[in-house]
Amino acid sequence: MFLELDEDCGLTTVDLKLNYLAPVVSGRLIAKGKSIKMGKRLGYSEATVFCHDKIVAHGTSTLMVLPGKALSQNLPAKYLA
Repeated sequence: MFLELDEDCGLTTVDLKLNYLAPVVSGRLIAKGKSIKMGKRLGYSEATVFCHDKIVAHGTSTLMVLPGKALSQNLPAKYLA
């Protein structure tokens, strides 16, 4: 979603839904996410987490666009290096 926004915009979570589908004790986790729909003020996205080609978690999120609230404007300088 960040790629579709102006540089001065930030995002905040309006709604977050997570489903943990299987436990993970060891192994490599791979997450894949995508933007489903991006509007002027709200966006909808999803992510899926895999371990050994098995889905272990899935989530969706509705995000609100905040013009003028880019992340870099709110972080202390030590986090921007």
